[in-house]
Amino acid sequence: MIEHGRARPKPRANRLRRVEDLKYNNPYRYKVERVWFNGRVVFATEQGEVDVDPKKVRVAQEYQVVYAVKLTPKGRLAGGKEPRRVPGQFNIYDSVPGMKKYSPIWRFNYVVVPRDYIANTLRSERDCLRSGYEIKKSAVFEN
Repeated sequence: MIEHGRARPKPRANRLRRVEDLKYNNPYRYKVERVWFNGRVVFATEQGEVDVDPKKVRVAQEYQVVYAVKLTPKGRLAGGKEPRRVPGQFNIYDSVPGMKKYSPIWRFNYVVVPRDYIANTLRSERDCLRSGYEIKKSAVFEN
C-alpha cells in the first residue's frame, strides 16, 4: 500500500461485517458529487460541459430533476439559462463503469416535476421513466 508517498505493508484483511478502510486523495481537486444509480448513492466527478455528436460518440444518460427548463428546438438551454433544480436532489445516472452502456460523457435528460415533489424520491433511471413526469431530452453533454 502506498500512503503519503511511502510503501507500507498491506494491513491485515478486515473481518467480515466491518466497514473497509478507504484512503482517498484528490490531487487534481476535482469536484466530487453524489449521484443516484439504481437506488444507491455513488460518487462522481464533473469535468464540465462538452460538445459532442451523439451519433459518433457513445453517451450515457443523466437525469436531472427540475421544476422548469427551457430548451431550444436543438435541445440546448434557451438563452444559456440553467434549469430550476429541485434543492437537495441528486442527479441520476443510468450506468456506472464496467457496464456495457457506460460512457464518461453524459447527456442531460430533464425530469420536470411539480413544486410538491420531495427531493430524492426519484433514485434511478427506472424511477424516472415510470414516474409519469415529463422528461425533456437535451443536447447538453458533460464529462
